Parts: sequence; structure tokens; C-alpha cells
Amino acid sequence: MTHDFSGLRIVHIAETVRGGIATYFNELHVLQCQTFGQENVHYLVPSDHRDDLIGISDANIVAFDRSGRNLASLLRLGLETIQQVRIARPDIVHVHSTLAGIIVRTMLMFVRNRPAVVYCAHGWAFSRDTSRLSNYVSKLTEWLLAKVTDRVICISMNEYSAARDAGIPEEKLNFVLSGMRNERLSSDPAAPNWSTQKLKVLFIGRLDRQKGYDFLIEAAQQLDSTIDVRMIGSAVVSEEGDHALPSNVTLLGWLPRTSIETQLNLADIVVIPSRWEAFGFVALEAMRARKPILAFRAGALPEIVENGVTGLICDPVGPQALVMGLKEAARIDLPALGEAGYERFISVFSVSRTHEQLLKVYASALRLTSKQLSKLAL
Repeated sequence: MTHDFSGLRIVHIAETVRGGIATYFNELHVLQCQTFGQENVHYLVPSDHRDDLIGISDANIVAFDRSGRNLASLLRLGLETIQQVRIARPDIVHVHSTLAGIIVRTMLMFVRNRPAVVYCAHGWAFSRDTSRLSNYVSKLTEWLLAKVTDRVICISMNEYSAARDAGIPEEKLNFVLSGMRNERLSSDPAAPNWSTQKLKVLFIGRLDRQKGYDFLIEAAQQLDSTIDVRMIGSAVVSEEGDHALPSNVTLLGWLPRTSIETQLNLADIVVIPSRWEAFGFVALEAMRARKPILAFRAGALPEIVENGVTGLICDPVGPQALVMGLKEAARIDLPALGEAGYERFISVFSVSRTHEQLLKVYASALRLTSKQLSKLAL
């Protein structure tokens, strides 16, 4: 049954967007504006990450002051949430990431006639490589807050299974596979070439423990004569470690999107050495650019990368498995794996499919019939 969603008001809220959440917003924005009306799609995001939202007008964005992950910044997020709910009067508040999920859902408990609440953790805190006590507290928090959440979105089957095992009611869970547009931004013609006879290895992501960049540095040290590594990114969640970079590793920092596309064009393989990963948009970016992927058997990555078909899956998580994977990559037909990855991207990871699945989640959260939904257009 087809619903008319025009006129439905939605506010997306995130405590940080750098990385996957920004990509999520950027990919979905045009489709949500076409469906709901551009004036009805809004974002509450930290002011220091506003530039990560590409092609989204200032009229659609409310920025809150964020000085880091501290109590003052989280308090400002909570107060701004209440303010925006009163001003914009959204039908749906779609909350993204763990900290925002805790603050926003707690604050909305005290709002009369609150909007429907849809929540996506983009990586469960209790699935991270932390202490048993920390994981237990995270599970308990998510279980309690699920009681005041209308729908919980899981972006991979790994996430769905983890949520179910943590006791989050299955009737509230929805699996919505993330996707991307087929079109790439133009590459930067002025970017320098990558002149080397070695295997060209590209890393894109935060320089945080989760992303396993330290494993890649250690592997590069052992493979100094055979691989050349470029790393795009910087620390966001935690401080960078005191890792001395070997001569075959170049840190580029965060780059404009056009420059990232250039580096993807130049690379032979994209390495995603994450210790845990809820989804991994970098994998989709690599597949869209026809590049094979080397990743660990961690989180959702095996759902995206077909071992031996679109890339290579290493096991167990650690530098030695990465060294063995890189040695294997040097012996196989990487362009063929890249082409297979592109075909899989086209057939499975469409952002239009993601958008359609989200509409079903929103309709369920609002508990609206098709007749009620059509009245939103009036």
C-alpha cells in the first residue's frame, strides 16, 4: 500500500556526525526532502561538525555548541532538543548514536505529547571491546530506554542479533540496511599522483582504537618493502596514540570529498582494520569506486565483504592476520575483486531501498493508517 508522507515533519539529532552518521544524513537527505518536503527535514548537530553535512542548507540545520564529549556539551544538546521539539513540532524525532540516544530519549520523557521516537545506535556500546561492567551497564541502559522508544533501527544483521540478545524487545527492532547513491563526486584533478611500485593501500576513518589504525601501522612496519600506505582521517573520539609512522605510511588528515575520491581512484586496495564495526560506509565507498577491501571478521563487515569475491576477510583481529592478508592481496587479481564489489554494491546497497525501508519504520512508529498518512498532505 502506498502512503503519502508529504507534510510529515522530522528532526534528526546527533551528538557527533563525523564519519558514518554524516554519510548517512548526506545520502538520505535528498530523498527525505522529496518525500516530506524540504522545509520538513531538520538536523540538530554539533556546530563544529556542520561542514560535514554536504549539500544540506543552513535552513535545515540547527547547530549546538559542542566543546567535546563533556557534561556541558551534552546538557546543551538536551536543552536544544527540547527547544526544537517546541519550535518545529516534529512528528518524528530520529536519534542517532549512543550518547544522543541517552540524552535525547531521557529529556523527551518529560515532554507532554512528545513526538514519535526512532533510535539508531550506529554501533551498540555493549558490542565494543570494553570491560564486562561497561558492557553490562550499556545493555541495561539500552534495555530501559527502549521502553520509551517507538522503533529501534539496526543497520546490520549483526546489530540486530546483538540488540535481541541484549533483551531489547524484538517487536521494536527493525533491520534497515544502509545504502549509498550510485553517483560519485568528481575527483580532484589537481591532487598529486601516487607514484610507487608497491601495493597502494588506503585507509579512511577516525584514528581511534575502534578503527584499528594501529594494526595497520604495525603491519606496514613489517611490510616496508612491499606496501605503501596512505591514511585519511584524524582522531575524533579519543586522542591519537604516540605511534611513530614508518617511512611507508603517510597521514593525510581529513580531506575534502573530491580528494578522497581521487585517493580511492589511485589505491589498489582499501583496508578496514576495525576491531568492531556496526556497518562500515567506507566499505561501500570502496565498492562504489571498484576497489577491493581487506577487513577483519568483525561486526557487520563480513555481511558487506564477500571473502575471495569482493575482497579478503582476515581472522583473528590483529596485526599478524593483517600482514597475511596484505601478502595475499599482493598475489591475487585485485581489479577483478573490485569489479565484483561494484556489482554487489549496485545490487544490494541502494540508498533508495534504505529510504523506502525507513518510511515503513516511520509509519510503524506513528501507528498511522494510510488514510491518516494521506491527511498529512492537507
